[in-house]
Amino acid sequence: MFELIAHTFSASVMAVTQLFLSAVVTTNPWFENLDIQYHAGRHEIICSSKLTDNFTETLDEVLLSGKNITLHFKYDLFTAGNSTPLQEKEVVNGLRYDAEAELFYLVNSESRKLEKFVDLEAARQRYIQVNELVVAHTRELATDAEYFFKVTAYLDPVKLDNMSESVNLMLRWASVKPTIVSGKFTLKPRST
Repeated sequence: MFELIAHTFSASVMAVTQLFLSAVVTTNPWFENLDIQYHAGRHEIICSSKLTDNFTETLDEVLLSGKNITLHFKYDLFTAGNSTPLQEKEVVNGLRYDAEAELFYLVNSESRKLEKFVDLEAARQRYIQVNELVVAHTRELATDAEYFFKVTAYLDPVKLDNMSESVNLMLRWASVKPTIVSGKFTLKPRST
């Protein structure tokens, strides 16, 4: 008898999982901007980037689940003509909704500062961007070489309550990691 109940429960969980996954509405997010600034005095390259067209109704439901939803931004610095990155930097934005407090909490892995939002839209707008991140150090880089950045974003899977398997959130993004490549640049000071 117990075996029949366990089998029925497992079948029900699988059916709900399949229904949830089959009803996925996807979007095709892309980077709205990529701002790169070189600070010669500090020997740093600073970057700001923002995604757009990245939320669907089903992804909003996941954001409201109370689970920590993590969004990765990966910054790779290349020398023009080279396929191996010289430097890599990754930053993670974690967003969690607390239904009891009716607050959204956002933590950035770089600043480690906890931000609170009462509004879903405000939390989403902050979640999809990285501002003034030091993405590379330039002391060891040649001033006459050409460089470029490739920036990629992706979501981690999440384990939701009452589901036996983790949910692949990248399905909401049509399983495509949004990527943007900067124009080529040098570290030579500009002549005036």
